[in-house]
Amino acid sequence: MRRPIFYPLIGLMIGILIGDNIRTSSLLLIIGALAVLFILLLSVRRRWEKASFSLLILLMLIVGLFDIQRPQYLTDHKQHIIHQAGQGRITVEGVVQSTEAISPSGGVLVVNCRRLIKNNSIVSATGNIRLVVPGDLSFQYGDFIRFHSTVKKIQSFHNPGSFDYERYLNRRDIYVSGFVASHAGIVLIRRNSGSGIYLRLETFRLYLRDLIYKNAPSPQREIIEAMTLGNQKAIPPDVRENFAKTGTSHILSISGLHIGMVAAGGFLLIFFLMRFSEHLMLRFNTVKVATAASLMPVIIYALVAGMGTTVIRSTLMTLAILAALLIQKQRDPYNILFAAALIILIIAPESLFDISFQLSFGAVFAILYIVPKFSDIPLGLPLYTPHWLQTLCRRVYLFLLVSAAATMGTLPIIVFYFNRASTVTLIANLIAVPLLGMLALIPAMGFIIIALFSPGMAGLLISAASFLTGISVAIINWLASLPWSTCTFTKPNMAEIILFYFFLFLLIETLIPLDKRNRKAFSARHPLFIRVTLIVSLALIIGDSVYLAVKDKYAPGLRITAIDVGQGSATLIQFPHGVNMMVDGGGFHDSSFDMGKAVIAPFLYAQRIKRIDIVVLTHPHPDHLQGLIYIVKNFDVRKVWCTNAAADDDLYQTWAELIRDREIEVKVLSALSPPEQISGVHLQFLWPLPPAVDRQKEITYRDANDSSLVMKIAHGANSLILTGDISARVEALLLTSGRDLRSDLLFVPHHGSIHSNSSDFIHAISSRFAIISAGRSNVFRHPHPAVIDRYRQAGTVIFRTDRNGAIFIYSDGKTLQVNPWLEKPDEPAKRQ
Repeated sequence: MRRPIFYPLIGLMIGILIGDNIRTSSLLLIIGALAVLFILLLSVRRRWEKASFSLLILLMLIVGLFDIQRPQYLTDHKQHIIHQAGQGRITVEGVVQSTEAISPSGGVLVVNCRRLIKNNSIVSATGNIRLVVPGDLSFQYGDFIRFHSTVKKIQSFHNPGSFDYERYLNRRDIYVSGFVASHAGIVLIRRNSGSGIYLRLETFRLYLRDLIYKNAPSPQREIIEAMTLGNQKAIPPDVRENFAKTGTSHILSISGLHIGMVAAGGFLLIFFLMRFSEHLMLRFNTVKVATAASLMPVIIYALVAGMGTTVIRSTLMTLAILAALLIQKQRDPYNILFAAALIILIIAPESLFDISFQLSFGAVFAILYIVPKFSDIPLGLPLYTPHWLQTLCRRVYLFLLVSAAATMGTLPIIVFYFNRASTVTLIANLIAVPLLGMLALIPAMGFIIIALFSPGMAGLLISAASFLTGISVAIINWLASLPWSTCTFTKPNMAEIILFYFFLFLLIETLIPLDKRNRKAFSARHPLFIRVTLIVSLALIIGDSVYLAVKDKYAPGLRITAIDVGQGSATLIQFPHGVNMMVDGGGFHDSSFDMGKAVIAPFLYAQRIKRIDIVVLTHPHPDHLQGLIYIVKNFDVRKVWCTNAAADDDLYQTWAELIRDREIEVKVLSALSPPEQISGVHLQFLWPLPPAVDRQKEITYRDANDSSLVMKIAHGANSLILTGDISARVEALLLTSGRDLRSDLLFVPHHGSIHSNSSDFIHAISSRFAIISAGRSNVFRHPHPAVIDRYRQAGTVIFRTDRNGAIFIYSDGKTLQVNPWLEKPDEPAKRQ
């Protein structure tokens, strides 16, 4: 068998995928693993090769099942911190495992809990907590701290296509979070309480980081830190965004180039030192000794670089190549790649779901498969071309071939996660890789060794790397500013991703030069089958593209989605024949969390939506406005509807300037505005009344709520009302307005506040369904229990985004269906 590691790797991956979705008894898995291991050893002894290989794959599957569920088994222990969630304010002591700055005013610590102080008694505690702290506090790995906080379970926004942050942290043994508002809530008890070796490494990493920050300005210092120490989180968002737009984000990661430079440096150093001793050269094989000596610098650098997924993959592959040189035996690069993946997934099974793991192995696999097939193609240069020019052209061609192979291998993954692809990636890489990935990287890597002996010399190397990095950043920023530098795509499904890779395989097999084909090649044995299948797959791709382009234009029904945005509101309305409207966008006040980018845009892309015909802002509060800013920036928005209310804060000013800069048509609506007809759907505006003051005048918080746009939407026999954050005062005015308020479905005012939702209003609406958009365990305690009772007494079926996630409503003009994304066992969702 040529590549035997591939099959155990597949077994391990299948086990991880199953275990991530199905909880299995740990005792059952351990018994099963021991039984399989016993039979496997027996089969090996009896030399039953096929049975042994099959049992090995089964064993790896069980290992994957157990490994991915290991953090969940730990939560079953009664001392785990998860059992303190929702138990009120407690005092916790623990050791800082990692730190991260998320904004100038706040940071995050991951703390390994050691004990609790509760009811004047001390009890042991286990597990990790994600702790949000004031940003000016300086903590580091190994600090033993005490803090006071309430503990909450990690929670996600539950929408189709959204990033499952809860599962992401759970896989890393983080199940709860806490919050410290001020310095008084957290104290440092002692330092250096972490693991001895890791503590020394972290201390050295902090020393190197301080040197970088002293000798380089921003953003050069953050980029150098990412390329040498593996920390990309500090890179400014706008810089990271531009690297992503140009397809050069991989340069910011520690890759095989970095590890290769360390290995080459160690090899050359030992080799040249040995040449000074005639005795050593005669007694030992200098090449083998230098190769063996280069193993240690590679391992040390991997530890210093943080042991991320790309670091481990590159280190394992480099070590395998060095080992092959030592034993003078050629190794299959595919087997080395599979072995690296196998080791990583055994150590950290959650890496399978990590984008860095997927991109790293996708790129390397594509390079290994594509480049050898096209590397020797003649370039067609004239015979009189100078040798140096031929060499240069050949190297440029190989560089572009490698870049193209990596791009094609990772394209579906990038589109799936980021919904875009760069059109300038080859140009950007042709410039940035030599400049930033090589010339700037040499002094940046060299400073790590020099820093051990001379901080001054290390500072000079950092300054040199910073100069070259600055040039690279300027070029990347310019390329990213080009209007055609990136293309936006909706999120592909798994079938489309598989179809793309299948088409790519067939295309490459068809394009392989005749002199590259051999009798074992698939394309040589089945040339006609390859061509026919290629045409069929191309037809499927074209058909899928046409279907996505026209499906909404012929959709007859009205579809509405209450998106789960926590304590806020965001509603997508999809009118018949492909007209899309977004009502509000959720968000948080004074927060670095971008609701539009992190929640709403992924949902829209998952729904295959790139165009928003109308954006509606019911009123200018952050929990309705913030997410819309990203949507207007990144989607094709045609019109904006709003009321006359304005706000005097930075968020609203950003919104107003964005609308002006993009020259988007704005329509100011009130109760006197004429009704609108969109694809046969009738829209009537019930509130607010026309204002008697200027639109730019600041209004109070309550007045802004009461200025919310209230719309009634009618589709055939069905109708619904969106109410924004109006109070009971406005509800009373609506009752006396003489308008027909009866509706089949009501978007509950002000997230279920007790200051809204009067009994008279509820009975006047007489809705069969009520939708409440609220955050889980929010500080306002919305929806109020009394409000819930009022709707239940009126016979209304209640759906809540804090319990049901996204809520889907469909009307065909005759019947109305309501379907929640999640159905809670304690409150089964009802449908009609």
